[in-house]
Amino acid sequence: MMDLMVTGPRDGKVDLGLSAMAHLAVESFAKQLGIHRLATTIHLRLHHNIVVEEGCEGLCEPIGTRAFIIDVALYGNWLSTLAHEMVHVRQFARKELDAQLTQWKSNRYCGDIEYWDQPWEREARRLQDRMLEEFNKNP
Repeated sequence: MMDLMVTGPRDGKVDLGLSAMAHLAVESFAKQLGIHRLATTIHLRLHHNIVVEEGCEGLCEPIGTRAFIIDVALYGNWLSTLAHEMVHVRQFARKELDAQLTQWKSNRYCGDIEYWDQPWEREARRLQDRMLEEFNKNP
């Protein structure tokens, strides 16, 4: 089963309604990705900002085999960003992508590919809007 904790960037409290929406979205995205039954731990940190880091609206960091920290900036399309980062959770949890971003499925990659051209980023972008649309239909 998935264990989800929703906080602010420094473990601060998050509005109850926002936390509930985030829980519903993560559950929906996990189900759509077929990972809702995997034993995973996700710490979702919501940032009251336009970006989490310079030029970045979201991040997914694997901190263990099935443990992840997801950072999402709220002042954009945060649900779409969250869907995108949940694709990365699946990629890491299913060992499609390694933590060093050097192995994608059975292919080795080095750092010479443009960020948005990396196959794991292309997949996350391709799926995020479809997943968000499904969530909006059936929250």
